[in-house]
Amino acid sequence: MIKRKVTTDWIVRQIREGKAYRFYLTADWRKVRDAKKAKEHYECERCRAVGKYSPCEAVHHKLYLKARPDLALDINNLECLCKDCHYKEHHKYESKKLKDEFAERW
Repeated sequence: MIKRKVTTDWIVRQIREGKAYRFYLTADWRKVRDAKKAKEHYECERCRAVGKYSPCEAVHHKLYLKARPDLALDINNLECLCKDCHYKEHHKYESKKLKDEFAERW
């Protein structure tokens, strides 16, 4: 665990150096991540919205860390997701791209 005060400048520096993962090792991140999980009762928010239960396995930045480092520790920019929903979020454009490529060939 990295023990330091997380600032936007520090996060930007880590991103520029290709070491954004360091942010996720900080005590500040763990604290806000755990608070979000507790607030959402350790459930996936997207599954709950459709009446399904899935445990929260990832706390996701709605506006990505690299795009908005100033919102890195803003609990309102976080979303509890299960493994499947988190995968779908990060790969949502891949399936569309594959469909488009397939359509172009035929």
